[in-house]
Amino acid sequence: MKIQSAKRATRARACLGFTLVEIIVASALALLVMGGVMAFLWFCGLGVSGVSAQALCNQRAGNAAEFIQSRARFAIDASNDASGNVLTLAFDDNPTNDSDKNGITYDDMDHFERFQFIGNNATNNYAGNMLIYIPNITNKNQVVLIPTGVRNLPGYPIFTVTNSATTLIRFGVVDGYGRDHFQSIDIQSMAVPLNRPKGTNMIATFP
Repeated sequence: MKIQSAKRATRARACLGFTLVEIIVASALALLVMGGVMAFLWFCGLGVSGVSAQALCNQRAGNAAEFIQSRARFAIDASNDASGNVLTLAFDDNPTNDSDKNGITYDDMDHFERFQFIGNNATNNYAGNMLIYIPNITNKNQVVLIPTGVRNLPGYPIFTVTNSATTLIRFGVVDGYGRDHFQSIDIQSMAVPLNRPKGTNMIATFP
């Protein structure tokens, strides 16, 4: 009777616990599942980071290009420097006053605004490249349109003005975060001043 009771107790204890092999197998399966979940979350994080970076690039580039176009359309005159990194626009502050006394009230150049690329052209390091806007070149106050990642398109300056009438805008914006594989966007647009002088009515689309 005592031997049978001891056997039953041994079997009961064996049923209540796990063997070492069972524990090792269960631990390995748990680690495998956890590794798969972690890899899935990591790839999801990269995907979300890439989508967010691309959306930010698109928004910055689109807003900057649209703003430059809007200012260029209302300008009286447009010009770029030799490097193509600076665009200067002239405006008539009072279209009813003929301040230059030429008999035309809408073509006076009362104040100047400037868009400027700051950084290095034709380089793979875009971190320090930015695009700024100076509402009035006399006081030098500036607004940063794109704080980082601006680049010129290969073979083209950022700003080109033809016949003082057509402003060509070409630039790219790059997100330099390497882990999400460098999101980027290229912008090419054109603007024509609405109040340009009569001598610039011939619009050219080539520099």
